[in-house]
Amino acid sequence: MASNLITEIEVRSVLTAQNRRSTIPYDYTINPYRGCLLGCLYCYASRFVHEDAAKKADWGHWVEVKKNAVDALQRDSHKICGKTVFFSSATDPYQPLELRLGLTRALLEVLLLAFPARLRIQTRSPHVVRDIDLFRKFGDTLDVGISVPTDSDIVRRAFEPRAPSIARRLDAARQLKEAGIAVRASVAPLLPCTPERLARLLAPCFDRAWVDGINFYEKADALREIYTGRGWEAYLRPEHADRVRAALHAAGLL
Repeated sequence: MASNLITEIEVRSVLTAQNRRSTIPYDYTINPYRGCLLGCLYCYASRFVHEDAAKKADWGHWVEVKKNAVDALQRDSHKICGKTVFFSSATDPYQPLELRLGLTRALLEVLLLAFPARLRIQTRSPHVVRDIDLFRKFGDTLDVGISVPTDSDIVRRAFEPRAPSIARRLDAARQLKEAGIAVRASVAPLLPCTPERLARLLAPCFDRAWVDGINFYEKADALREIYTGRGWEAYLRPEHADRVRAALHAAGLL
């Protein structure tokens, strides 16, 4: 097993303007880290987050900490007022490293004084509940998305072996919702699941959900091997996504 490499880098800016092809509308994205130790097999970020081929191949085993990110954001904070900010698009801002470094929290404190029109947090980590106190200060300009692409930890371990369990994510969502934070389920990428059970699990914990399919741009052979080796090919058919959307709609999440 490869060891994890943590290094520091300096950046000119921590703001990245929207890629207009994104399925989530925003003006800027903020990624406090380059790379991600959760290392989900399907992660699209491994395609473009680093020009080094070795780093791409070793995705999930390295992180570059943007050590001057707070200063860079303070310098560019005038750009954020009235804009929509997505946090984050190419890393998990609440991966375990964040508990020690607190970089995400420090950036949120800068954003609080920059008055974005909308701040959208995206994570699959239960550590997000640490910042409930800050989230409340943003009021209704903030929502939190938690990735729950399946109802099964067997499936989760096949695609996301180092990511938190489904139960821990649901518990985090429940805490956020009880704290009055708008919380959405990101069923993305949609993985093998029982649609009706997934909807039953999500409904008490989330205000809404959105669904997106899996791509095979990276590690296509490894992904196909999982589907074929485990007899999950039927879950790639459009009918599966249709059933999931129908179940989520019936649960009031779509």
